[in-house]
Amino acid sequence: MPMVRAVDQLPRTATQLLGLLLATCLSAGSPGGSGTAWIEWSDLPNTLVEKSPDLKTGYLVVPERRSHPGNHRMVRLPFIVMKSRSASPQPDPILFTVGGPGGSTLGIARDRGRNPLLEERDLILFEQRGTRHADPSLVIPAIDAALRSGWGKRLNGDPDPKAVRKAMASALRDFREQGVDLAGYTTKESAADIADLRRLLEIPSWNLFGISYSTKLMLTVLRDHPEGVRSALLDSVLPLEANWDEEAPAHILEVLDRVLAVSQEDEFLHARCPDLKQRVFRLLAAANRKPVTVSIKSPMDQSPLAIRLDAAGIMNCIYAGLETAGGIRRLPLALEAACRGEMQALGPFLEEYLGSSQGSAIGMRLAVWCNEEFPFERASRMLRPRGLPPELRRFVQTAVTPVALKAWPRGRPDPAENLPVRSLLPVLILSGEFDPDTPVTWARRTTALLPNAHLLEFAGMSHLPSSSHPESVRILKAFLADPSRRPDPGTIGVRPPLMHSLEQDQKP
Repeated sequence: MPMVRAVDQLPRTATQLLGLLLATCLSAGSPGGSGTAWIEWSDLPNTLVEKSPDLKTGYLVVPERRSHPGNHRMVRLPFIVMKSRSASPQPDPILFTVGGPGGSTLGIARDRGRNPLLEERDLILFEQRGTRHADPSLVIPAIDAALRSGWGKRLNGDPDPKAVRKAMASALRDFREQGVDLAGYTTKESAADIADLRRLLEIPSWNLFGISYSTKLMLTVLRDHPEGVRSALLDSVLPLEANWDEEAPAHILEVLDRVLAVSQEDEFLHARCPDLKQRVFRLLAAANRKPVTVSIKSPMDQSPLAIRLDAAGIMNCIYAGLETAGGIRRLPLALEAACRGEMQALGPFLEEYLGSSQGSAIGMRLAVWCNEEFPFERASRMLRPRGLPPELRRFVQTAVTPVALKAWPRGRPDPAENLPVRSLLPVLILSGEFDPDTPVTWARRTTALLPNAHLLEFAGMSHLPSSSHPESVRILKAFLADPSRRPDPGTIGVRPPLMHSLEQDQKP
């Protein structure tokens, strides 16, 4: 997806801390012992986070592939324990990890002084296997470069398939030489990593917090390793059974339709952008006949780029706009300008869309998707989505490039990895009304299978409402204080105004 997308109860005295470290070493095993996983307490590189009294850092060392007895390789996964600012923090910390798959979590520690969750609890940041600061890291610059090979050269900036296949083949050779077993880079293995971390840190009870892809990870923890889980917070839920690549184009189009309908309820936008939906589809049809050109700055180095767009390319821009609440507020006027021939109004969205393919651990993203998503999906429905209007016959959205269908090894997952998760544990699910990545329908479906879940829908919000709505912090804290009670939704049902002028966006 362009997806899109906790602490041990550490003792406060030096004597207690020393006791904990010794107990951890004895109970967790060591590289020379018989333990199957252990913790290495260590400073992380200063480029990642500077040493500080309010931080404790280390590496979780676990098997690369637990289910394969012939694989004895271990992976090292860094984590950061951020101590609460409270003199008497709550005893149950929060474990947090970001989405992607392939995103890096640890950079959040740099802004910990403003993190409101630290006011009451310790917070653990965990770097999933295969991501940027894990060892091994599945960051592959050559594939990133291949994915931008079509910028300024090919229609919609689409990558050159030959360049992508070549980069993938080279990366797979390197992994084989290094002994990396890509079958070990799955959500199920990451869930087992999280369970090992809690056990080795000797945390009796903690709360899980996942966003976007990592909601799937936390659901897997609830299924496979519920021990010690007090509650789970899931923002923009990705259910295990969802076939993202098959469904994404229709979800994006559905959200666009709702946004355009809501825009016509606004007096200003109704006058400024009459019949906007019909005009947008005329624009898409015209772009298929004669692609339009948008000039942007490269998301990588700010060099000038001219990108030709057909209807699929324009929809890529729209998709990027729909992924954030701020983008949605800008989108109606930008589309109105594009319909009048001012295609540069789509430039910021195009830059965001192209940039979304860069910077994450693409090898981890490929491993997760090819191990556990593609095997359950139908290529015919991914590459020729059903139910789209003729103007969008070329509009395809897959979480990884379709080249991977043949160029990257595919796993053979247990069918259980594509079944809904059921759990009696308390869960809070947050969902944005206009989320094109993880739609509200998925959140409702997931909630129905979790008897002790609370669903809160944020009107007018998009992906990850916890990071964009002013009520979200209060809601998260209320749930953590008492997971058995549904938090007061407050104002989240009130849709904020859509009107947002392009002129204001362009002011410095």
